[in-house]
Amino acid sequence: MPAGKSDSDQEKLFSIELLTIQQVAEWARVSPKTIYRWIETGQIPVVKFGNRTYRIPAGAVIDQLRQAGYEHLVDPKNHV
Repeated sequence: MPAGKSDSDQEKLFSIELLTIQQVAEWARVSPKTIYRWIETGQIPVVKFGNRTYRIPAGAVIDQLRQAGYEHLVDPKNHV
């Protein structure tokens, strides 16, 4: 285990559901370009693997839409 990391920290890290750009776009019913714009403007965090592979934490999508005024949301992990 890396120094400074507890078992709890690692459990949280590995329990995060990561979604593709396409999955987020389909769930939010917006274009992938909108998702890229949200990433560029810092509205949602992204995990980048290599030069062109992005993954978005499912919880970040829910948070972004709630901040935009959507109160009643379906969990994207169960939708896609």
